[in-house]
Amino acid sequence: MPNKYTLTPNKKKNRKRYLPYLLLSVVVLFIFTIVFAGKKGETNVKAEEQKFLGKDILKHISEKDIKRYDLTIDWDLQNFVSETAEKYKIGFGAVIVMDASNGDIISMWGKDRSGEDCSLPLNSYLAASIFKIVTASAAIERGMTPLSPVSYNGNPWTIYKGQLKDRIDKWTQHITFAHAFAQSNNVVFAKLGMSLGEEPLFLNAMRFGFWKPPMRECWSAPSTVMIPENEYDLGELACGLNHTTQMSPVHAAQIVTPALNKGIMVSPRIIRSMPVEKTTVINEKIADDLYLMMGDTIRSGTFSRRFRMCSTDRVLKEVTIGAKSGSINSKNPEGRLTWFVGYADHPTKGKITIVSLLLRDPYYWIKADEFARMIIKQYYDHPPQIASAPVVRSVN
Repeated sequence: MPNKYTLTPNKKKNRKRYLPYLLLSVVVLFIFTIVFAGKKGETNVKAEEQKFLGKDILKHISEKDIKRYDLTIDWDLQNFVSETAEKYKIGFGAVIVMDASNGDIISMWGKDRSGEDCSLPLNSYLAASIFKIVTASAAIERGMTPLSPVSYNGNPWTIYKGQLKDRIDKWTQHITFAHAFAQSNNVVFAKLGMSLGEEPLFLNAMRFGFWKPPMRECWSAPSTVMIPENEYDLGELACGLNHTTQMSPVHAAQIVTPALNKGIMVSPRIIRSMPVEKTTVINEKIADDLYLMMGDTIRSGTFSRRFRMCSTDRVLKEVTIGAKSGSINSKNPEGRLTWFVGYADHPTKGKITIVSLLLRDPYYWIKADEFARMIIKQYYDHPPQIASAPVVRSVN
């Protein structure tokens, strides 16, 4: 007796009738796989070629390269930076100008003893006082404000062990936290780091992208932090006065973006087709406080001299500028490294972050802050064409 699994003559006949259609489906699927999968593979290969740029390509950026690789570089600004550096006989320097809203690198320039090398901003150098941005973020997160009172004894730019003792006497200077940031006070920030401890500093450094290459489409050195072995080392870390903590100019431009974007950090990109990557690293209050304190550096701090005439300048009077200074003796490259790491914010022409790193030798003709001021003015006097809206990828 046939069971339910036994094929009857009618079922056999129906199966034979559908067999040609089944075979046809298999053939169509086979052809589809070969043709379209092959094209997809070719597309992926081309995309990978465009995604990763070698340092040799970025060493000398030409107008032809910008078009060929669809770079975000603005040729007019790039040419201005190069010609200005040549005019002022800069021996070693690295410059990054970045759109703070989408991460587009508008200009990337560098030069060393061997000549022009636009990949130099991808290398890391001694971070000096630029690390104070990370320390300030950690301090504000734990309750400090720009108006919080702080104190120090002695020279504000040295950190002898006696200065780090918590003492108040007739020689003690009392200032605000914002003033300490604007004047790059090493004593205040070293004592602050010792009070905060390792964990908040490392946590904020990690949020700001340390230990991670900032670029996705080309090689870039990750910024690194010294590992303190004692309280004095912790003070050196917090104020940046050490020869271990390193940062690349491209990463320095990136860590300023949260101050302009309500706490959202934008990843840099040099290929226009790369998606924009945004990450929330600090809250809006911390971002506003950093924005304010970096502005104080321009108004009354270490950069006030070079920027005091901005209020009467035809272009710069409409631009809000903030920055953090840094300087330290370096062995590679050999000499006195000087940093300008800052932002420029215009109500209608957008916001940028700018990094100017120069080696001050005995024959220097221009300082990092003056070079940055010239570049900011050039950018807003001749703003580049705005590209189409990019794809945005948020990372929480």
